[in-house]
Amino acid sequence: MAESVRLTPGGQESTKRFYISSLQGKTPQQMGALIRGQWSVENHLHWHLDVTVGEDDSRLTKDNAPKNLSILRKLALQLLGKSDLKASLKRKRKRAARDDGFLAQVLEYL
Repeated sequence: MAESVRLTPGGQESTKRFYISSLQGKTPQQMGALIRGQWSVENHLHWHLDVTVGEDDSRLTKDNAPKNLSILRKLALQLLGKSDLKASLKRKRKRAARDDGFLAQVLEYL
């Protein structure tokens, strides 16, 4: 269990979060560092999904379309990240859309 307290203009808020893990022999400080590291990865990925490919602007809601497109977006970001081109993921995505040669190079990582 991790308890966090934050001060707000309206007073003090306390939150308890529970975690289940098979890790043994870790101190609370070590577990906190591991949890923050995992959230850092998650937040970084979601930031790229929103900023680079505009996932939050998607209006797909029917059947499996949102899940399928989410998987394709994550795959595209992963493949673009492997490219040796020194550019942002957003620029790499745009270049892949305009340049078939670059797109073929990116798809070779599959």
